[in-house]
Amino acid sequence: MAEDILAAFRDTINGGRPLIMAGVGSGLTAGGAVKGGADLLATYSTAVYRCRGMPSLLSFLPYDNANDLTFTVAPEVLANAGTCPVILGLGAHNPDQPIDALLDRAEALGAAGVMNEPFIGMYGQEIRAELDAAGCGFQREVELISRAAQRGLLTFAWAFSPEEARALSEAGACLIGAMLGPTRTDELALDQAIADADCIADAALEANPNVLVLAHGGPLASPPVVKAFLKHSRCHGYATGSSAERYPVTRAVSEAVAAFREPRQSG
Repeated sequence: MAEDILAAFRDTINGGRPLIMAGVGSGLTAGGAVKGGADLLATYSTAVYRCRGMPSLLSFLPYDNANDLTFTVAPEVLANAGTCPVILGLGAHNPDQPIDALLDRAEALGAAGVMNEPFIGMYGQEIRAELDAAGCGFQREVELISRAAQRGLLTFAWAFSPEEARALSEAGACLIGAMLGPTRTDELALDQAIADADCIADAALEANPNVLVLAHGGPLASPPVVKAFLKHSRCHGYATGSSAERYPVTRAVSEAVAAFREPRQSG
């Protein structure tokens, strides 16, 4: 399955269009993304939070089981996906949850693949070092990608650094996500974003020339900025988040309600 999907992705890129992965946290936004022409859908815990009007970063604090959030919303996303492939963001760090059991659940739902979200890269070095030392850190993400690849699943792997990108590509990632941090409207940081993303892309492609790299986060918050980024970057496409879910949904609902409040016409 993964090879057929990847072949279609490469045709898209060779045709001169960037690859677009839409991160969605509900069936409603999944359907909208498909109508907009998304090449791939991804659903994960942070997207569920933003669809509930809460900060995405709550997913990285101990208030919910991130995987339960993903598996709860996955059926409605899949139901609205049509023929668009769907991958599930899974946290692999809990030693009480065998990775193969997570992959079994993803396959049983009909997901095309998985990605490593939540990811350890969101935490500072001290917390990360503790988790890595305990065997509950980044290596579990590498193992998730490796085992998923062995099953023939589509594998998307977020990388915060060239070192992570190299390890995840070698583990069997089909796509690498060049993570530039939380999305923010800071267009002045575009040059730095291009440099950072290209370092990640270069490491991934050095490890596997066939890997595809999508960028996400940082100043990549609007179509004009993303277009400018892709014009100069070696990345193959873009992964949406709040940029195509939280921001446009909030704006559209606000405008719709405001339109209904317009004064009655006299006469």
